[in-house]
Amino acid sequence: MAETVYVTAARIPLAAADATVSISALDPAMIEARGGVFVADILRTIPGLAVSRSGTSGALTQIRARGSEANHVLVLIDGIEAASPFTGEADFAHYAFDDLASIEVSRGEQSALWGSDAIGGVIALRTAVPEAGRELSLRAEAGSFGSRRFSARLGKGFEDGYLAVGLGAFETDGIDVSGLGGERDGYTNHTANFLAGHDLGAGVRIETAVRWVGYQTRSDADTDYDGQLDDTDDWRSGDQILARAALTIEQQIDSVALTHEMATQYTDDVSRSFDDAVRTALSEGQRSQAHYQLTGQWTTGETAHRLTGLVEYEQDRTRNDAGAGSLANQSQELSSTAFAFDYGLGHGPLDLTASARHESNERFEDAVTWRAGIAWAFDSLGGRIRLSGGEGVKNPGVFELFGYYPAYFIGNPALKPERSRGWELGWEQGFAGGRGHASAVWFRSELTDEIYTDFGVFPATARNATSRSDRSGLELEAGWDVSDAIAVFGSATFMQSEQDGAAEIRRPERLASLTLDWHPQASWSASMTIDHTGEQLDTDFGSFQSVTLEAYTLLGGQLRWQAREGVELYVRGDNLLDEDYQDVFGYHTPGRGVYLGLRLRHG
Repeated sequence: MAETVYVTAARIPLAAADATVSISALDPAMIEARGGVFVADILRTIPGLAVSRSGTSGALTQIRARGSEANHVLVLIDGIEAASPFTGEADFAHYAFDDLASIEVSRGEQSALWGSDAIGGVIALRTAVPEAGRELSLRAEAGSFGSRRFSARLGKGFEDGYLAVGLGAFETDGIDVSGLGGERDGYTNHTANFLAGHDLGAGVRIETAVRWVGYQTRSDADTDYDGQLDDTDDWRSGDQILARAALTIEQQIDSVALTHEMATQYTDDVSRSFDDAVRTALSEGQRSQAHYQLTGQWTTGETAHRLTGLVEYEQDRTRNDAGAGSLANQSQELSSTAFAFDYGLGHGPLDLTASARHESNERFEDAVTWRAGIAWAFDSLGGRIRLSGGEGVKNPGVFELFGYYPAYFIGNPALKPERSRGWELGWEQGFAGGRGHASAVWFRSELTDEIYTDFGVFPATARNATSRSDRSGLELEAGWDVSDAIAVFGSATFMQSEQDGAAEIRRPERLASLTLDWHPQASWSASMTIDHTGEQLDTDFGSFQSVTLEAYTLLGGQLRWQAREGVELYVRGDNLLDEDYQDVFGYHTPGRGVYLGLRLRHG
């Protein structure tokens, strides 16, 4: 088996056997076996991750890691921070990629390496890079709910570089999210991406990545504020552009291997809201970031060392326009400067890591975050024990600081950053001659100064909680290549997330997932997925009382037929048990869906 390499563990490629934090990774075969259109549905297989979708395709989709808030998870797409500059949160509603090479999820406090958004963890999505020769792929799919899907990708791998262009489109008539039997709430998503890299020689490499997502989603709203959706004609459109350019220089000075990385990235996020044909809001946000990173790697005797230093600058600019004369109109700017280091030591069965970061903000007190870990491998058992802990922060977002709808919600410029401290103890076990792996991790975190919305005043506002939020749980994960034709992987999570002894909303105490993939050297292949979400609390915003959302299990599957080399027909199904479930109170979700597709591959 090829050695697994992580990036989120140390900001540089690091062998899985050297990491001291909890990381799960999905390769292209696992991603394909899951069969979902949206990344959020693929992520259900990762332990500790809970998915909350507000209804149907295109609706707000949040990921909570280890009981944290949705804006406590940093999302990187080809190394670019994808969160909205307004909320500091990535909306997974629009991530419908068909060209992913890997999904990597690092759980726990990761601010020391990745900054203020990484209290709950880091989710890194990486686009496939073409190998030698030309690659061409096409996909067309249609099925239930008037859904249509198309994607195309052309890539070329050269001796000294690569080039790839991809296009995608997804449309669905959707369902009536209100459940009142009114008009369907449809969704349209278009994507385009560009990748290029070139080795200039003498250890110098340049790379660039650009991705655009454009969408339009229809929804229903609670117009009479009774906690139930009404059949309305609300809709929203938006565009997001992610861009990154990096220069890497590798050099050898005596016994030290040095890697310099200079990179800049840019995020442009535009969202427009409409009530029928009348625009009610326009939000425009831009994030600019630049960093210089230097990594040195060397050995002393039998001990391997690595040391990374980082200097980073980030600036967010936002503008909100709710129409002429609106008190919600505003322009704001936030910026920060950070210095960080990460050290790793490997000596036989022992691995040690330590990270620290100092972040200066113009509106908050400077923050220092840290993370440390130790691991010991027991070769005779094929196992490894890990212990790590750290501290992370999450800065308030623009809307929390300055508000967005003065008639009902005002900001609080006096907010303090949220702070989380946690630890974890894990065991990793290999079996079946390296064809299988399993892990068990116990974690515990406590969050202070949690930012919440105070509905007890009018207009409502954001405040820091005076009480502590406690999170703890057990994560189990395993994968096994049973044979050359059968693979199985799955996870289970048992978790508690409480504040003042009361369970927090949208944090199920039980999560489980199982994926079976059958891929013989024959024309037929198949896969099956089972994802279980346990009971969870939510809020009825009509009465502001807690409600319980029932547990549910989603069954999915694919049957594939390779008609000839490079030509594949398939049928796939979602929610095959036709579960009636809700991730968010009051928002109805699609029932059983069946889809027929064609994939063409060359190269």
